[in-house]
Amino acid sequence: MNLRQLSHLIALADEGRFVAAAERVHLSQAAFSRSIQALEADWGLRLFERGPLGAVLTPAGRTLVERSRRLVFDADCLERDAALLRGGLLGELAFGAGPVPAAVLVPPLLAELRRQAPQVVARVRYGNVPSLLTLLTDEAIEFFVADRRMLTDPSRLDMTPVAQIHGGVYARKGHPLLGAEQVTTADLTRFGLGVVSTSPQLFVYIAQGLGFASPGDLPVVVECDDVATLARLAADGDMLALLPRALPTAIELGLQPLRGVKTFGDLYVDAHAVWLRGRTLAPAAETAIRLFKAGSGR
Repeated sequence: MNLRQLSHLIALADEGRFVAAAERVHLSQAAFSRSIQALEADWGLRLFERGPLGAVLTPAGRTLVERSRRLVFDADCLERDAALLRGGLLGELAFGAGPVPAAVLVPPLLAELRRQAPQVVARVRYGNVPSLLTLLTDEAIEFFVADRRMLTDPSRLDMTPVAQIHGGVYARKGHPLLGAEQVTTADLTRFGLGVVSTSPQLFVYIAQGLGFASPGDLPVVVECDDVATLARLAADGDMLALLPRALPTAIELGLQPLRGVKTFGDLYVDAHAVWLRGRTLAPAAETAIRLFKAGSGR
């Protein structure tokens, strides 16, 4: 048994067919089949049932493939740690950000990173939390920044707080609700609300914050991952938008917060940097997270 064979085992478990798994690891089908057969002979166990539907893991195979994933992951981490120690600050940083951190935290972070570490090439991916988790699991990014409350299963993740991004309900200049001493849920329902894509748990939090009895009562007319798009829609009509404070696009468009909204509590994004548990962060990633915290005063 060796790590290469374990990677073949994982590939076949994921793909379910010998042809696809062999292509994934860049082997001929014959060589790939020999590798799996050798592993089964070495362990004295049948790991897959072969049939017209492809290769299906046996109970023993299911147990051993999960242990194999951990071993291959740990081996990758070991190689990576050695490279970090040899090379010092890496020349590339790949990270992700959710919609609100992308609009508020990332631009100043990139500017400061250019000043402090101009040799680092930053590659930033934006998306919602499920897509960022996929990128993280695939090791396409080092970490991402998002609201920790959108993580349904953080057991395989490490994280640290970087900022609380406070927000409010914004409207265009001249909007009928601007200047109102009190804005009711009926007022919000009349004009409709634009929000970023979020989790069911956070919809409960937003509904409570705006005084609605349940998230089903929220008058959401647009749900979008791009905060700047929400700001432009609010500027072009009477739709209201739930936006972070000091959003550059909102300032440029002259949007103003409604002062009469009676909230359950101050609405905010609890932004955390999130990475795979057991993974050593590269120096450039540690620098970026430090700068995220410094920019928010943490």
